[in-house]
Amino acid sequence: MKSIALHAPGDASVLQHYDAPMPKPGLYDLLVKVEAAACNPVDYKVRNSNFANLPLPLVLGYDVAGTVAGMGPEVTGFGEGDPVYGSPSIGRNGSNAEYVLLDARTAAPKPPTLSYEEAAALPLVVLTAWESLHDRARIQAGQTVLIHAGAGGVGHVAIQLAKAQGCRVLTTAGRPESIALCQQLGADRVINYHEEDFVEIAQQESTDGHGLPVVYDTVGGETFTKSLQAVGLQGQLVTIVNVPQDAPVDSLKYKSATLHLEFMGIANMHGLNPEHHGQILRDAACLVADGRLKQVVSHSFPMADLAAAHAQQESGRTLGKIALTPEFD
Repeated sequence: MKSIALHAPGDASVLQHYDAPMPKPGLYDLLVKVEAAACNPVDYKVRNSNFANLPLPLVLGYDVAGTVAGMGPEVTGFGEGDPVYGSPSIGRNGSNAEYVLLDARTAAPKPPTLSYEEAAALPLVVLTAWESLHDRARIQAGQTVLIHAGAGGVGHVAIQLAKAQGCRVLTTAGRPESIALCQQLGADRVINYHEEDFVEIAQQESTDGHGLPVVYDTVGGETFTKSLQAVGLQGQLVTIVNVPQDAPVDSLKYKSATLHLEFMGIANMHGLNPEHHGQILRDAACLVADGRLKQVVSHSFPMADLAAAHAQQESGRTLGKIALTPEFD
């Protein structure tokens, strides 16, 4: 089976062609013929350090849309040839290949109005944003939510999920094209972080001057540290990146605010309520059908140019998502 694999941790040059063994479905697995995949920051983070200490060579890729080519004995609800989408487990070989295993409990039928590339770009970011906003922050209609990096992969989906819930959405962006995309997606106010202080705006936008009920950090570093000041009394701060060691998180105590560290990969890696992911993807498909959720794919690369896709992802200048097509030569 053709694939592009990580042969040793390092820069993008370590991604090489690999004749990988054909995956064999386990009890709950779908064998999916890859019609499209997508690139995410987690791909180059694993590539740089193999932080999960997985056996090498390792095929990356944590988004997929394709057709069912086989299945395990305990799979129900799917048949061969069905178009599906989902997020393969970070704990085993991924979708930068001709075929990939996908836990059927975490998968869902591909939204019919989306192309394979659009559908493949959705699972990881919608699962991350959904868990962050609905499961962690428990957003409610009428709340004001601050979402950082609203034009990014997770951010552009988070804006739409918050709007679909009836929230007022503030978001940060720094380039004209990023600002324009956030506005197109329905953000009520786009904060140009080069010119404005989001902490001051958060305090101005709050009803009591202390900050906002929900702040969603997808950036980390100084942005996370400043977000500690932007979250309000009894508020929720959710981050999907590592917390800086010197960040004064104890300051949340005096607001009785809560910090949530979100990592959507545990459902697949540890079998923790995997059916929840399948339901999220089905609910997301309903939002797509209603026109309330759009997937932005700004770049598409053949799998043979995976190193170039990683370089684009690492640039930090990608609007929405990067799609990958299964062309290996």
